[in-house]
This record gives sequence, structure tokens and C-alpha cells, in this order.
Amino acid sequence: MPIERIETALVVAGLVFIIAGHAQARYRFVKDRRRGRHFYWATSIIGIVCFAVGTGQLWPNAIASGVIFTAIIVGSAYMITPYLKIGGQIYASNPDNREPDPE
Repeated sequence: MPIERIETALVVAGLVFIIAGHAQARYRFVKDRRRGRHFYWATSIIGIVCFAVGTGQLWPNAIASGVIFTAIIVGSAYMITPYLKIGGQIYASNPDNREPDPE
């Protein structure tokens, strides 16, 4: 019984972190682009890991949920934010979001 409560708490915590990352992408309450990017990715990764561990079973639950949430997070970063930056290059669907980070 206690392990089920821990798993439930991890799933809920994971969802809270994922929602916090999405809220940053949507509302941009962290105004500095670099800090906002770090907040987005940190909360999203913590959320995915917590959720996956909270599923209680590595295969197929944790792997499947990790892949699904990762696809959603990366897709959201590409579609609505300037937060998908790989090797100094910003990837975004909106041309305004592809502009370099302001100094």
C-alpha cells in the first residue's frame, strides 16, 4: 500500500512540473528568454522523470509515457516558443521565435 501512494505522488508531481513548464511556454512569466528556456526544460524533464517513475513499471508504462511526454514537450517547444535551441541554433515554427536571444 505505501508504494502505491509514492507512485501516485510521483505521477501527480510529474504532472505539476509538466504543467509548470507548459505555463512558462504559454504565459512566459519568466521574462528573460535564456532563464525561461532553462525553466521550461528543467521543469519538463523533472516532470517527465517523476511521471515515468511513478508509473511503477519500466516496460511498457515508463518508456511509453516518457516518449509520449517528450514528444509533446519538444513539439510544444517548436510550435509556440523560442526554447528549442540546439548547438546555438533556435528552431521554431514562428520566424519571430527564431531570432537570436537578446543581449
